[in-house]
Amino acid sequence: MPTDARRSILRLTFGTVGVFGLGLLLDWPLSFLGAVFAALFLQAPAAMPIKVAAKLFLFAILLMLASWIVFSLLAPYPLVFLGAVAIAIVLSFTWSLSGAGILPGVLALMAAMMIPNIIVQSKELALVLVAWIPGNLLIAGFASALSFTLFPAAPNVAGGGQERAAADFDPVRRLVRMSMVTVPFAMAFFLFGLSALLVLFFVALLSQQLAAIPAAGKKVAIGMLTANLLGAGIAIVFYEINVIAPSVVTSILLTTILCVVLGTLSKSDHQLAPMAGSALTTVIIVYGGSIAPFSDEADVKSIVRVVQIGISAMIVIVAYTVVDEFLPERSSAAQSS
Repeated sequence: MPTDARRSILRLTFGTVGVFGLGLLLDWPLSFLGAVFAALFLQAPAAMPIKVAAKLFLFAILLMLASWIVFSLLAPYPLVFLGAVAIAIVLSFTWSLSGAGILPGVLALMAAMMIPNIIVQSKELALVLVAWIPGNLLIAGFASALSFTLFPAAPNVAGGGQERAAADFDPVRRLVRMSMVTVPFAMAFFLFGLSALLVLFFVALLSQQLAAIPAAGKKVAIGMLTANLLGAGIAIVFYEINVIAPSVVTSILLTTILCVVLGTLSKSDHQLAPMAGSALTTVIIVYGGSIAPFSDEADVKSIVRVVQIGISAMIVIVAYTVVDEFLPERSSAAQSS
């Protein structure tokens, strides 16, 4: 294996496991989100510049606080509240497609779906999210910077990550495609009174991942579904091991093995290599959400969450596949013609 690939695996493992383990040891709220953010940062070919990281942190704070204020005011009016959620989701996708990037788009979706969902249950609890989603983002940024310092990327690799040509797509059509899938899912989630916060976070991530794949098609959709169900299955196994050996050391060792194995897979020529990153975030979301502080979940709830995420993944991926058939991606050149 090339040296650059080994360094990439070491970066991913050191940063992700570091945030995950410290979160368990120090008991900060929603620490598994920090591990997910770290994993996303560390799968990039180069470190995020400090100025960009600072702007992203400030953006997250302002966005979450604005979401809390707006949806707290609208909470007494259910129809207006739901309409505002739908509009916020569409605006999140618009922001992402305007060139903001996947992670700002995910943060916007979290503000559009997760904060309103918690406000319905408790405004005080929602304030915890307002504070700790940006907090975990900041922690992940520090971990990412440290990881890239200890295990630097080769100059040609770092440069190559910045020189990728922008994808040629019709932004309006992609916005319609993304909204057709995500808005109905979110509306059903609120109307049925569901409160599985991790499912909404997972759907936000999955929507961004699928939207980044033009005309995904059945092959890619099946691959994404396989990766996410594989990740959910691994999370169940990890949780059961944790029940047998309830220790922070156990969790850290399991997460280390996970990052090494999936990191190695992502650098291989295996057909599932492109899906390794998605499987990694799924495991952290499901497993981390079950054992991390602030989750307070029992064994049966962990399995229920896996089922919920599995069903959500199937619904979203199948929906994208159907949309691909009837409203396929097209290039900007096709739009103008």
